[in-house]
Amino acid sequence: MNLEQEERLLLAQQRRGHRRLCFVPALEQRFVEHRVQRVQRRLLLIASTAIVFQLIYAVLDLLLLPLAVSLSALSLRVLAMLGVVLVVLYYRRPQSPPRRALLAYIGAYALNGVCVAVIIHLCWVQGVVMPYDGLFLILLFGYVLLGVSFRAVSLAAWGFCAVYLLLGVLLTEPGGVLAYHGLFLTCANLIGSVGAYLQEHGQRGAWLNLRLLDLARQRAEADDARKLRLLAAASHDLRQPLNAMGLYAQHLLEQSQEPSIRRVSSRLAVSVEQLSRLLQSLLDYTRLTLPGGVQAKPQAFALRPLLERLSGETRREAELQGVELELQCAELWVRSDPLLLERVLRNLLNNALRHAQARHVRITAREDAGMLLLEVADDGQGLSAEEQAQVFEEFRQLDNPGRNAERGLGLGLAIVQQLAALLEHPLQLHSSPGQGACFGLRLPLAAAGEWQPRTPVGAALSGRILLLEDDSAGREALSGLLQRWGCQVWACADLPTALQCLGEAAPQLLISDYRLAAAEDGLRAIERLREEAGRMLPALLISADISPELQERCSPAHVTLLGKPLLPARLRQALAVMLPTPAAHQVASEG
Repeated sequence: MNLEQEERLLLAQQRRGHRRLCFVPALEQRFVEHRVQRVQRRLLLIASTAIVFQLIYAVLDLLLLPLAVSLSALSLRVLAMLGVVLVVLYYRRPQSPPRRALLAYIGAYALNGVCVAVIIHLCWVQGVVMPYDGLFLILLFGYVLLGVSFRAVSLAAWGFCAVYLLLGVLLTEPGGVLAYHGLFLTCANLIGSVGAYLQEHGQRGAWLNLRLLDLARQRAEADDARKLRLLAAASHDLRQPLNAMGLYAQHLLEQSQEPSIRRVSSRLAVSVEQLSRLLQSLLDYTRLTLPGGVQAKPQAFALRPLLERLSGETRREAELQGVELELQCAELWVRSDPLLLERVLRNLLNNALRHAQARHVRITAREDAGMLLLEVADDGQGLSAEEQAQVFEEFRQLDNPGRNAERGLGLGLAIVQQLAALLEHPLQLHSSPGQGACFGLRLPLAAAGEWQPRTPVGAALSGRILLLEDDSAGREALSGLLQRWGCQVWACADLPTALQCLGEAAPQLLISDYRLAAAEDGLRAIERLREEAGRMLPALLISADISPELQERCSPAHVTLLGKPLLPARLRQALAVMLPTPAAHQVASEG
């Protein structure tokens, strides 16, 4: 029975009601299984209570009754406790059918009631007056604690009370006393039966509602998973041509010397970059709104290298806008997800440069009350109290009422707020009109570890690269750009071709797209090429969908991950770190 069929049955049952305490067969089976699981969760507590009850009365029998009477009663109490133990063992067997397990459970209850009824009359026959309060406690135990169906507990309770009265008639107990006992037990059973009926009716209604809620949750999770798959597919399919466009635009800009062509190429490159940023914002925001779409992977790392790289990448844009960018950060270590934290800081920097109308932007990191306070501040126009309440809303741009696409979609700070909540880094905003704005994050400090400085990124490029890309446009654009930068490139469309070229190329760097047409992905292709080469070649993986799972796979494999669309400046920076410098080539050739 699938989810839709079960939901229709549940809704139909809810409309019809269940006054007779019975569902349609398919739902009744599910409800019985639910009841068995519910009983099983508290079986040990109920069983131990029943055994303790019998043990207490056994001790009282030994203390208050003649020895012969107490020993005869003890054998019946041992029989009752043995029945409880056997039911616990049977109930905990995985192969026990649910209905039989419930039958054994209520059978043990009925056995305890019958044993107590027999003990009372056994004492009376031997001349010892035994009160019937123990039988009443058994009734109370069944109606309150057992948690079985109304029919089962009522049948068991009325049954052993009938046994008690029948034994009284057969053993010629005093008529008036027996009649009084019978009237009392009948009233107790009536009250207990009504309570058991109301309790089960409420349990069945609650179970219907819980099942409907659970089905709604499962449907929502399935919808979220489907949206995530659609998002991943759309991300890849949209970024592939966009990636090729950006590389072609950069290639054309660097190759042409004619001013008109360079002007058009420059505008094309800017438009592609704007489009890629808009697409990235939409995909990031969509992923953040889906449960499980983004997962934080906190780790300890040095903060200063991250801030230096971010400020270096942003400095040129700041200079073009006449903004002074300042960084103040000591050698501090923090615990966070470096990729998500970088995304937060990048959005805050972009917001300060594009929307704050500032002349000075400052990034500071300092210790504060046992935490690290990381701030991005500007001296721009500032925000009023009303604007501060609106600035984190989706698609809200206070200084862009005309919706100029060049200034983004208004998702940057919304993404910042969601990522800060995901990372559990409290986000603060201090601002007033004309006094600028200061966005602050509080991060936990971490113990300092080993950090090795990176290779300078301003070095000229030179090296042999084996490129694996199944998209022809992307392969041609990327190989052409790499060759323009001074690299020797062997561009391959599939892994067998790359393996054949490996000996001739003797590559110093591997670059592969993640989603290849073949069954193997780019990460496995890199592993195959490394095995064939017999050494751990530096590798760069390019993917349109940078998921946390893929990042987790790349880290132990020592593979650098870059997202599509590729920004030429970011690609060149990565290559400068991973490829040997021309000076190293010269030393190697002289040696």
